[in-house]
Amino acid sequence: MKLDERNALITGASAGIGREFARQLAGRARSLILVARREDRLSEVRDKLTQQRPSLTVHIRSTDLANLSEVEELTTWLEQENIHVDLLINNAGLGDSGPFAASDPRRNEQMMLVNMVALTSLTRRLLPQMIARKRGGILNVSSSAGFLPIPEFAVYAATKAYVTSFSEALRAERVHSLSRPGAN
Repeated sequence: MKLDERNALITGASAGIGREFARQLAGRARSLILVARREDRLSEVRDKLTQQRPSLTVHIRSTDLANLSEVEELTTWLEQENIHVDLLINNAGLGDSGPFAASDPRRNEQMMLVNMVALTSLTRRLLPQMIARKRGGILNVSSSAGFLPIPEFAVYAATKAYVTSFSEALRAERVHSLSRPGAN
């Protein structure tokens, strides 16, 4: 996918793989929308990227993806600002370890909200626009933990299995839609 004059949204962009995605895309995309919980870290990433690439537009959005109203605020903001996302990188993720019977129910819920619900919600909100514009891409970051049940990582592994299955299903829908008569 060509990224010239395109907008990329990256969740979990303040550190780790998300930060590296932003660094790698900075020289290729027109603008980046960086999403994470910590605004100070997002500002640091933005400042570094724009210092290296002054023509790059970098929007930052402090968003807790475990809070569905904040996910809704993010997508509403994109609409209000008339920002069309051409590349969605669902990178944000939460994990935890330990026996499931002793796990923190709130942490389990947060993992499911971030790793599955927010990813699905953002994809559902942005994919129809990509289809209408006949351009776009989605990268859902999963994990090798999603391929097998892993004791003491039960919820995390299950959420990553969801990400893998969901992503493969979306790809199959795309391939199937291209094979229909009259499809682009």
